Amino acid sequence: MEIDPLADGLPPRYAIESDDEDEYNPLTTQPTDQGPVINIKIEGQFTPGYPLVIASDPAGNFWADGADLGEQHGAIFVNHIQVGSLFKPSSTRAVVLVSEATTALPLWSMNKYANHILDHLQPSAISILDVYSVQSYISSELLPVHEAPVRYLSLQNISLDPFHMFAPPNILQSTSAAFMSAMNIRTLSSSRQYNAVILLLPSPEIPRTAPSKLSPSRLSRPSGDQAWPVETMVEVDEKLFEIVGAKRSGTWAFRSMSGGSAFSLSKKRQNLAEVGEGGMYI
Repeated sequence: MEIDPLADGLPPRYAIESDDEDEYNPLTTQPTDQGPVINIKIEGQFTPGYPLVIASDPAGNFWADGADLGEQHGAIFVNHIQVGSLFKPSSTRAVVLVSEATTALPLWSMNKYANHILDHLQPSAISILDVYSVQSYISSELLPVHEAPVRYLSLQNISLDPFHMFAPPNILQSTSAAFMSAMNIRTLSSSRQYNAVILLLPSPEIPRTAPSKLSPSRLSRPSGDQAWPVETMVEVDEKLFEIVGAKRSGTWAFRSMSGGSAFSLSKKRQNLAEVGEGGMYI
């Protein structure tokens, strides 16, 4: 066995950096790589145990336009930036969360955001509305965008005709996936089988990259190509509440962009959240 007698010695100056003005100090400690600080605050009074319907990103923004959610009852802040709006529609017993309508969460905050909401609301079941990219979806069957189906993911072995399964090897890397993962962990760690389903509207756009940091910048509204048919939205709206056992009265109704659009609703929610310290929402 050969032993290097210089193994414990200092490296030559040129082996560090020839133009480094600081001498090598083996006792210097390197700062640890700490993750970003995540502070989540939920405002509003909600009784735990009710079904939860989550509408996220462009799909959630478009759906909220015609869902008649009524008065906003709460808000969710991440590092003092509003990320979610909470509603208690009179047409159903479910709580509704419109999430990431005006900003997008970085990857490092998604899991904590999802778990904090689930711990706080303790929903009996959840359904989520989101999008998938038709262009990047891997399938043996090539379909044009206008023929692409609504797809779904579920923790239980169920069939949601006429929707199609979101099949492997495709993956989701959004906050919706964080919610599903958190619900799955709750199922595995208890004797209770939680019901959790994601409905995914087809999108012609490439999935946006999650930002590296959270900012209050407003996201753009879905383009004309991403305005889904009314028939599809009515069917999806019905399934969202039926899945969690909270079928509601009334149906989804399209509103024109000029009158009560999802964008203007989002702007109104943001303005309400900026009134006073901590954000009031009435």
